[in-house]
Amino acid sequence: MSYKETLNLPKTDFSMKANLAVLEPKIIAAWEKSKIYFALGQKRKGCPKFILHDGPPYANGLIHIGHALNKILKDITVKYKILRGFDCPFVVGWDCHGLPVEHQLFKELALTKHDVDVVDFRKKARNYALKFVKLQTKDFIRLGLFSDWEKPYLTLDPNYEHSVIELLGYLAAEGYIYRGRKPVNWCATCETALAEAEVEYIDKQSDSTYLLFAVSDDKGLFKEEFKKPVYFLVWTTTPWTLISNVAVALQPELEYCLTDFQGKSVILARDLIPYLETKLEKTIKQKGSFRGRDLEGAELKHPFLNRKLPVVLADFVSSEEGSGCVHIAPGHGEEDFSLTKKYSLEVVMPVDDKGVFQEPEEFRGKNIKQASELVLEKLAENNFLVRHHKMTHSYPHCWRCKQPVIFRATHQWFLNIEHKDLRRKALASVDSVNWVPESGRERMRSMLLTRPDWCLSRQRLWGIPLPALECQACQEVVLSPQVIKQAAVIFKDQGSDSWFKLGVEEFLPQGFSCPKCQGRKFKKQYDILDVWFESGASFLAVLKSSIQLQFPADLYLEGSDQHRGWFQVSLIPSVAKENQAPYKTILTHGFVVDGEGKKMSKSLGNVIAPQEIIKDYGAEILRLWSAYSDYSEDVKISPEIIKQLVDMYRKVRNTIRFIMGNIHDFDFKTNSPAYQDLLGVDRYMLSRSVSLFQEGLRAYDQFQFYKACQVIFNFCNLDLSSFYLDILKDRLYTFSQNSPARRSGQFVLYHILDLLLKLIAPILSFTAEEAYQAWVNKPDKKDSVFSDPVDLGGLSELSDKSLEDDWQKVLLLRSQVLKEIENKREQGKIGSSLEAGVKITCSKKDLDFYSRFQDSLREVLIVSSLDLKEGEFSILIDKAGGDKCQRCWNWSDTVNKDSQYSDLCSRCVRALKEDK
Repeated sequence: MSYKETLNLPKTDFSMKANLAVLEPKIIAAWEKSKIYFALGQKRKGCPKFILHDGPPYANGLIHIGHALNKILKDITVKYKILRGFDCPFVVGWDCHGLPVEHQLFKELALTKHDVDVVDFRKKARNYALKFVKLQTKDFIRLGLFSDWEKPYLTLDPNYEHSVIELLGYLAAEGYIYRGRKPVNWCATCETALAEAEVEYIDKQSDSTYLLFAVSDDKGLFKEEFKKPVYFLVWTTTPWTLISNVAVALQPELEYCLTDFQGKSVILARDLIPYLETKLEKTIKQKGSFRGRDLEGAELKHPFLNRKLPVVLADFVSSEEGSGCVHIAPGHGEEDFSLTKKYSLEVVMPVDDKGVFQEPEEFRGKNIKQASELVLEKLAENNFLVRHHKMTHSYPHCWRCKQPVIFRATHQWFLNIEHKDLRRKALASVDSVNWVPESGRERMRSMLLTRPDWCLSRQRLWGIPLPALECQACQEVVLSPQVIKQAAVIFKDQGSDSWFKLGVEEFLPQGFSCPKCQGRKFKKQYDILDVWFESGASFLAVLKSSIQLQFPADLYLEGSDQHRGWFQVSLIPSVAKENQAPYKTILTHGFVVDGEGKKMSKSLGNVIAPQEIIKDYGAEILRLWSAYSDYSEDVKISPEIIKQLVDMYRKVRNTIRFIMGNIHDFDFKTNSPAYQDLLGVDRYMLSRSVSLFQEGLRAYDQFQFYKACQVIFNFCNLDLSSFYLDILKDRLYTFSQNSPARRSGQFVLYHILDLLLKLIAPILSFTAEEAYQAWVNKPDKKDSVFSDPVDLGGLSELSDKSLEDDWQKVLLLRSQVLKEIENKREQGKIGSSLEAGVKITCSKKDLDFYSRFQDSLREVLIVSSLDLKEGEFSILIDKAGGDKCQRCWNWSDTVNKDSQYSDLCSRCVRALKEDK
């Protein structure tokens, strides 16, 4: 006879097969229909706020895997805080201006900035940016993110532009902004200045060049025996900059030697002689020595131009490489430029916006590469070239076009980092911020300590214009707070395109005149603001401009490259205006790399698109990957990693399905036993579940999502699947439906499911929602799992640390017994553990201890009989006595005792009669 129909088998609509790629869009549609984001906002109205301020990605192209990682980490944080009862408005944003959009649009139009009508181009750029805002929005929604997608912040929005110009006006009025001619990072391909944050370092081959500068006037420094020609040895990796050379610098306290080198008297740093002998493969003999300061004022001849060069002193000269003698070209280096005032050095700048030489005549029309080749030829012709070879080193490149940048002295607008003690205040504010990881604090400090003044102007078309005017009478270029204020009003009403459409008179306050000559006729300048200044102004344009947000934000969460990017450009103006950082906590994550740790690139063919993962496996797996990775380092992704995560996901899903199936007939309000009536193992598992839940919450609190994942997986695999759910099956399936023992287990499963869904919800949002909606008999059910907050109030009462400690000893005994059972199974003495009878002999102390768990111990061991007695410790496994019950498969002496159910044990007979 089959007793299958008499068993309490699981029933649930929560499917074993997730089919996430099909299921997730349905859940998103349900969230949209219920307006979940707004509903949660209403429910949390008046609660403490938690504001995660979204750093704006560029509105250019579809989202890549790095975007997915970043936005998912943010969404996990926001959802967790929602579940903890916070009001968490999350406003997403986009950086719509700048080179990414402009560069791509010029490529599509096959034009340059010199070929277009500015107003028409800006209209096309706006449409292009908005197109990708729409496409990226679609992808972000598909990831399961919560936000008001109809109201993002966009840097091209007139209200945002107004706030940016308002901030510029404040800084100008306070004296932070000045115009100067100094070397800045310059991209000859994009024809614009670049900020530090727009430069990335890539390995590049350069011309390592050692050359000689001849002394023309030693100023009586050298002794009589050294009256033959004397030379200074110089090293450079940019021979083209020698065209702009105006001096040679020495370290004042460094010891220099007059040496015999290839038959010439050559001056170089003593400390570098061993290094140079290796590099140049020549023997260098010392003949005399000087301190660097003793050589100041000597006069040299330029190696191929008719130019006299002084020997100057500079602390930045290093004795770690080169020769200790540095060629100075103030037009091409910030440190070089710093010597111009002290020594009245000329700033020679023969290179135009496109990186082409306009002078001297013999170099006219040549680009950087061609000029370098000609310089090397001339050095060789004049016998000043000592050695030349190609070397690979890290060199600054334009972040957008990936071409090497040059340092080029041009007139630009700068923010003075020293004005009003701004650098010191910014450094002090760093110490008030919580950094995750902590190493971010020192990284930010070191960058702030060494950062130059901020170059704010750009020679491009797509951005917020910097409203400077040029006086037509005296050519003075003016950035007036009054004009900026007027521009801010117009920009708010008509957008920043108005600068290119309206006449200059529209921007002139009544009675405005040139501060230098009092002239009243002006023409507009057409530089735009650095887009980093735009995004850095979001503390004012977003946080301080929205009643639903607050300043400072609780959290900024971005990639680790943003220490020199958004974190820094947000900090500086915020400290200048508000005297505090715009954030309380900074959390950074690493970059996404392939399974071998290599950077992703199309050329390597190792790019993994988030859209492909979503199509094949669902966004849930992408969310799990984002959370399970230790984001404090670079995050690996590969097909193999994804498949491993799919397997892990299945285990969690199957655990949820098992629990849901086995509480389908449990009414919490009418079937719940009193705590003291729970079986011992159930009390233990309830306490253990609460402890693990609290451990998971601590991981979330510390933004350690991978630890939360570990808690979840270990809980599902070790505590539940491998132990509790396994031992519980007998009670759930074979006991009478309403037996106290079965209801005891179901009561605990109810709580486990409640805790587990809340623990996974921030990460596995789709699965948590699906399960929550399928939980038809949940009392006080809300419209969404995210509307059901974590209530820690009653949890502590269910936790019993001493009980958990006691059960660790029981579980140790279990592992010993299971080991012995496995040995018997391998010997062919028994099949399943239910065929076993266990006899345990132990000390009286242990006997008394184990006897306390008598109601659960046989069940925990999954054996048919258990005998405990006092004596020397031993575990004996025998075949259980009696016959096998055809319903529960336990072996028992009570089988064949009932006339109606002769093949059942007494427990199953009782269950059947009770359920009739």
